[in-house]
Amino acid sequence: MIFLLMSAHRWDPPSPPAALDYVAWELEKIGIDSEIADISFMDIEELESLLQSNQYDGVCVTIRNLERTAFSEKLHFPLPAIKKLVQLVKTYCSGPIIVGGNGFSIMPERILDYLGADYGIHGGGEDSLPLLIKYLFENEGDPGKIPHLVYRQNSSGKKSIIKRNLMSPYKRKLPAVKRGYVNYCRYFRPGYENFSRFGNIETKRGCPYHCMYCVEPEIKGRKVRVKSPEDVTQEVDWFLRKGITCFFLTDSEFNADCEAAVALLQYWRKRGYHRKIQWLTYATPAHFSEELAALLPQSGNLGIAIDFGHISNKMLANLGKSYTKSDIEEALHLGEQYGLTFKGSLILGGPEETRETIREAIEFFHGVVCEITIALGIRVFPNTPFGERIRKSGSLVDNPNLYGKVIDNDDLLEPVYYISQELGEDIFDYLSDIIPNPQQFYTLASPFKVQSVINGHFRGVIPEYKTAGALQMQYITPAKEKDASLSSRK
Repeated sequence: MIFLLMSAHRWDPPSPPAALDYVAWELEKIGIDSEIADISFMDIEELESLLQSNQYDGVCVTIRNLERTAFSEKLHFPLPAIKKLVQLVKTYCSGPIIVGGNGFSIMPERILDYLGADYGIHGGGEDSLPLLIKYLFENEGDPGKIPHLVYRQNSSGKKSIIKRNLMSPYKRKLPAVKRGYVNYCRYFRPGYENFSRFGNIETKRGCPYHCMYCVEPEIKGRKVRVKSPEDVTQEVDWFLRKGITCFFLTDSEFNADCEAAVALLQYWRKRGYHRKIQWLTYATPAHFSEELAALLPQSGNLGIAIDFGHISNKMLANLGKSYTKSDIEEALHLGEQYGLTFKGSLILGGPEETRETIREAIEFFHGVVCEITIALGIRVFPNTPFGERIRKSGSLVDNPNLYGKVIDNDDLLEPVYYISQELGEDIFDYLSDIIPNPQQFYTLASPFKVQSVINGHFRGVIPEYKTAGALQMQYITPAKEKDASLSSRK
């Protein structure tokens, strides 16, 4: 038997679909070969030719993101393009189409129905795939008892309903993963700025925090599972043998389990990996210990990306952050003390945001040696505290703080963003006026006027989707340089 494993999200720059290594490894263990196709490198004609030339027994599709989560005039939403891919696959493959990935796991029942795929695996359910295949091809087991499975259940002649099974019981240790099914060399471009193009390794899975807008706990679980230092390093060694020496550790937050993070860095330091590798990761100001800060420069760390969120304690509480301004100050102090490189982000425009609270955040970070990404607007996802709050508050179109598809989108599948109406239409001009250093603060989408005009089913945006994702960092310049407006980041 042979399966096609497809990364279905056209992303710029292309980023290696590490999830397909996990899937290919599970398939190999039960005797199934696999081929990998990344739609970022293929046009439709090439995919069609591949499907015509091969008789695949099944197809696994991974969806990494539902969008860029960066508010802009033209919203990014890949599902229409992915639906067309699924329809094309069905034309040439009679076997099951199984969907998974982080993006899929945000709304697994709804997305399975939208795409018309046969089955789904939500969350980190790679160990459930072999059970599903045994059921499909050997008639063994019961789909109702396969953890993580999303499937259609017929109901006495009526339209089938889509069900989602519970996740597997919690286990503290993550299993080892065999790497090498994905051709990482085609993605690898050494360089500090493009960390999506580094070799990617997961050292832990899960997020114990309660940020009101975040889908990570829903996707990966609230209890943190940890991969042993030996198993992580085994993956590192595979990349090193391929000549790949730069890594991005893909944990939700590297220090979500600070004890495990420290143990891994101690393991690397004792074995001299600081002389072999360079790496980046995400971290939180919460639990950013001095022991961790001291180990980072001794382990090959290039930098830490920290979602500060805000600096106002009121706004941090509104965002559901588990830390305060003093925790951010302590993390920055430790960074300065131990010579760490931080890249940070601010999430502006949330509930009760005003121009004064924005100024407070900008003024705090001015003078701090740290580049800051400014995200204006919060994507309202279902299955989050913020999403539930928005849905219970009434009609989307009647909420003046909401932009994006606000009509015929009550389940929040398609992009909806919250931007406090207190900020005004010219909020990007205001940011440009108050930012003193044009080389410190940048956005991931071109600034524009935030207008409340309804266009079809959309508010404040052009009613057209970009189905291919791209992030282009652009500095926000001060008012005196408005003739230069924005400087594209190289």
